[in-house]
Formats: sequence, C-alpha cells, structure tokens
Amino acid sequence: MDLSVVVNFILIIIAILMLFYIISSRSKNIILEESIVEEYTGAAKNPNKLAEPNDEALNEFDKLLENF
Repeated sequence: MDLSVVVNFILIIIAILMLFYIISSRSKNIILEESIVEEYTGAAKNPNKLAEPNDEALNEFDKLLENF
C-alpha cells in the first residue's frame, strides 16, 4: 500500500469517530437539558451570605490593598 492511501484511511477513520463523538455529546446535552426542571433566574440562592465576607476574602483584600 502507498503511504498516502494509509494516511487517507486513518484520516477518514478519525473523521468518522469525531462525528460520532459530536453526535453522541449533542444527544447527551439534549437529555440533560430536558431533565432540568427549574428555570435559571440568575439570582443567588442565599444573597444574605454574600454580604458577609469570610476571613479568606478579607485576607485577599488586604493583599490587594498592600499592592495598590
């Protein structure tokens, strides 16, 4: 067999596998989207907790202020 025939055969197999992967991942995404019941609102689940900084956040803020 000629080298170009072997390379073409390998590229065709890779292209078929890529198409199969894309189609299967698309079908998985469709199934996942159907299983999501609640609609995304963009609101925080616990907005009061966001107003209270934790120690790690305060330490990072101190580092930023020192660099500024």
